[in-house]
Amino acid sequence: MSINLIKALAQKQEMPDLPPVDPNTQDISAASGTYTDKLVQAAIPVVLTGMYKYSRDIHQADQLIDENFNRQWQDQLFGESRELIIAEVASYADVSRGEADAKLKEVFSQAVDVIKSSMGNPDANMIAGLFTGQRNNILTHLPAAIGIGGFLDDDSLDDRTNKMHGPVSSFMHTVEKVFSSPENPEDLPGK
Repeated sequence: MSINLIKALAQKQEMPDLPPVDPNTQDISAASGTYTDKLVQAAIPVVLTGMYKYSRDIHQADQLIDENFNRQWQDQLFGESRELIIAEVASYADVSRGEADAKLKEVFSQAVDVIKSSMGNPDANMIAGLFTGQRNNILTHLPAAIGIGGFLDDDSLDDRTNKMHGPVSSFMHTVEKVFSSPENPEDLPGK
């Protein structure tokens, strides 16, 4: 089953869809004429980006939907950068840190619900595969102003080429999927 996590979560937030980020301005295009709640625009791709990065380790991907994970998800996904990410989301959306934190928690819970309802009881490989397939769509909606790539030690997340579309870009995004597949820690050199 193919699911668009961005669209599903936008609908849960009572929005028809999130507008993509313009690759030139690295923000929502004013020309699109689409009204968007900047808190929702930031929270959905930030949470999904954290989930994507966490799912790269195949041994922990299935923890994302575990009931016990829900209590500590921000620390697990964002580590020591948790408070800084909340502050960046709050700044981007011009809301309080408390509002940003509450929205991030709400979106994470909704993301878990969407995954469970669309995939049943997925294993780690299914979850990792889902996020591998969703990577480009997630990053197309991620405002670069938040700078999550720096917080998650992966500057490629904020790269404007992730927001480009067209025949060459689509081909390159397909190639990216091959190289962004989840890692098995035992297969890494030196392990």
